[in-house]
Amino acid sequence: MPDGRFPICSAEVPPCIGREALLQRMLGALTKPVPDHLQVIGARFAGKTVLLTEVIRRLEAAEKPYTAFVHWDLGHRTPGNDDEFLKRLKQELIEALKARHSDYAEYLKTADGSPYEDISTVLASLVDDGKVLAVLDGFDKALANGRLTRNLWDQMRELAAKPSLRLVTASRRTLRELIRHPDAQTSDFWNIFDQSPVRVGCFDEQDLDAALQQAPEIRLSPGARTELWGSTNGYPILVLEVLNALISSGTHGDVSLEGIRAGCEAAYAVARDRLDALWEDCSSSSRDLFRLVNEQSSVPRAEVSTADADVLLERGFVQLSGNRLQRPNRLLARLLSELPNDATAMARLFGSADAYEANMRGVLGRRIAQLGALDAKLARYLTRGVEDLPDDPGAFLTHIRGFVDRVFELIWQAELPDRRIPSGWMDIWKRNNERGLADWETTFPQGVHRVRLLNLMTGTERSVRLAKQVSKGTYVLMNSAHAFGDFGQHQEGARVDVGTAYAALHLCIELAASLGRDLQAEV
Repeated sequence: MPDGRFPICSAEVPPCIGREALLQRMLGALTKPVPDHLQVIGARFAGKTVLLTEVIRRLEAAEKPYTAFVHWDLGHRTPGNDDEFLKRLKQELIEALKARHSDYAEYLKTADGSPYEDISTVLASLVDDGKVLAVLDGFDKALANGRLTRNLWDQMRELAAKPSLRLVTASRRTLRELIRHPDAQTSDFWNIFDQSPVRVGCFDEQDLDAALQQAPEIRLSPGARTELWGSTNGYPILVLEVLNALISSGTHGDVSLEGIRAGCEAAYAVARDRLDALWEDCSSSSRDLFRLVNEQSSVPRAEVSTADADVLLERGFVQLSGNRLQRPNRLLARLLSELPNDATAMARLFGSADAYEANMRGVLGRRIAQLGALDAKLARYLTRGVEDLPDDPGAFLTHIRGFVDRVFELIWQAELPDRRIPSGWMDIWKRNNERGLADWETTFPQGVHRVRLLNLMTGTERSVRLAKQVSKGTYVLMNSAHAFGDFGQHQEGARVDVGTAYAALHLCIELAASLGRDLQAEV
């Protein structure tokens, strides 16, 4: 079925439907005497770009306080490093300034300083002449590769401090959740944004009314309206596909319960792949929660993970009534009912190389969920690894170095909190003719020498184990993880296949599990 009255995922950004409460909040925050920097978050297909486009349209029509608008889609030609980011930002500003500030645009175009300095100069000069609203759409893509450093974000913080620039980011998660580069997490850039994100999720009753105003030939009976909510929970693409189906079928007048069910049936065939993509974005634990709600009809929110509940609620997979999760999305329930039964599950999930690549991430996601009280930073690295695969194995390998560094931090905290090797240990290793001890009495090992220290601490053929908690198994896993971390930092065009990346991720998961067991054991 082609896009009808309500275009969905079309080449042009479709017009905004409803969302008046969100629009008023954003417009108020962006036009007050000291405007805010905003972060907009929402799941795939929630309508973030549509909302941002409408914000820009209304501010352009108002002609003040903003005189130039950047709408930069970072999901396409995503900058791979700091320099690329600033060069692209400079080019976006040139285009935005042409209409009402051609002199500044020409200056930027011919300026030969660093992009940061050139942008800073223009923004400083623009203070009395206008204001730029820069919308950074698909911002999670820019953060995903982990190669944008604290230096860039500190520079962006300085630019954003100027009265002539306001930033709006759009992503699927909050900015704090998305930061990959360990050093970048400490930048003050992340503190400039309103800490209450603008959340784009399901339609409410007013949004549905706004959509129905654009389809005056149909009227939903109370029963049909209830059925529409039960089937879609108000998720925009599902609601609009049902309305498109009704209009395409030639429906006029009152839509009965049977009529809306027929519309849902027709819409399901069109929206199935998008619904499946939304489901694939969910973690293994949030999928398990949906199945539980689907089986029991209602589950107390207090008894489940807040993060898992939020994942389902923002996608319209369940509804929150009081303090209970209920009303599982009927279209999603139908999708899951069509999957093969357990007897054929292994063949379906892993029967081909493509199936393995698509589904192994779910297995590893479940393994991570089994680890329980995992260090928050390690959990973050592992979860991002699951998200990177199978699409971007190279990006995942890039982040193993940070994971390894964090594991070493935890080991040293437990075993050598003052970062000094006991002289008694050094005497034993020297007496046993252990190699690789140079300078350790005055300098704590760094880099690969940390692996050698861990090896000696956990016992070798010549020396007994001296570590109080860390086991030999943890060393063996660390030895391999460290090698993957080095490879991730020096890929230099080498092909990284998905199977290798899955092996590395599984290794890291078991390293985290082994260390967790070590540190929880009684000394």
